[in-house]
Amino acid sequence: MTILYTQRDGTQDLRPTYPTPTPPTDIFGATDPGEDVHAVITLQVAMTRDMLAAALDLAAGNCEESPDSWSVEFIRESIELQMTYENFLHLERSAQGYAEWGDIDDSIKPFIQAAYRAVDRAYPKGL
Repeated sequence: MTILYTQRDGTQDLRPTYPTPTPPTDIFGATDPGEDVHAVITLQVAMTRDMLAAALDLAAGNCEESPDSWSVEFIRESIELQMTYENFLHLERSAQGYAEWGDIDDSIKPFIQAAYRAVDRAYPKGL
């Protein structure tokens, strides 16, 4: 995973081509209400389908409802909120576990499959 494309002297390495970013659902506060907010930054994160499913599971996996019943807005907001404090390397390792389907306990496979369907609804390929 490449971290920076801009070098210390300001030169830029070639960047890969990514799909068009989805618009953010909200501004998430890293500050407490009433604090003097100095700036709101925009962060765009390129994620695989496995990473999106892992982030959704981490964000909302304790819900009693099936991801099949969740709205696109809820799915996107849940993933975005999870990404405000998720360690990218941890997420990448979690996503690898999803990709290695045989390592997932049979009792949670239906939920994980529903999480993938939810991801596909919220982030259709080529969006």
